Amino acid sequence: MFYFVPILPWHWEMIPAKARPRKCEDTRGIVAQDETGKLVAACVLDTWSFNSCQIHIFIDNPFVLKNGFAEEVFKFAFSEESGREVVIGITPEDNKQALKFIRHIGFEDIGRVPDGYKKGVDYILTAMRKEKCRWIDQPAVEDTAHG
Repeated sequence: MFYFVPILPWHWEMIPAKARPRKCEDTRGIVAQDETGKLVAACVLDTWSFNSCQIHIFIDNPFVLKNGFAEEVFKFAFSEESGREVVIGITPEDNKQALKFIRHIGFEDIGRVPDGYKKGVDYILTAMRKEKCRWIDQPAVEDTAHG
């Protein structure tokens, strides 16, 4: 069983350094903890603009995905309160595992920044749009053909 809670200052130190983004003024997110209190996943959202935010995900226990973590993350990111319609990912092209994961959960490639991560390693820009997110309830589409 996992518990999903808003990220608090003390959670920050539990995220491994290699997975921890720089903390920004607008950083918010969700963590998943197991029944012992161990941090098993974290989603950090930052760089909030009028219609988007940037996402950073750390997962230590993949079972968290089968137990509602993705639903909680995107429900938070695309909530009526947030008002955002786009979540953006920026991933080094040599992080094949992360790219496979984010594409699997529904992010689409939208661009590339040559040498963006470091010389010889591009950044891959990905995005998930609210209307294409399978992790949240979508409004019913009215069938006008049979109306």
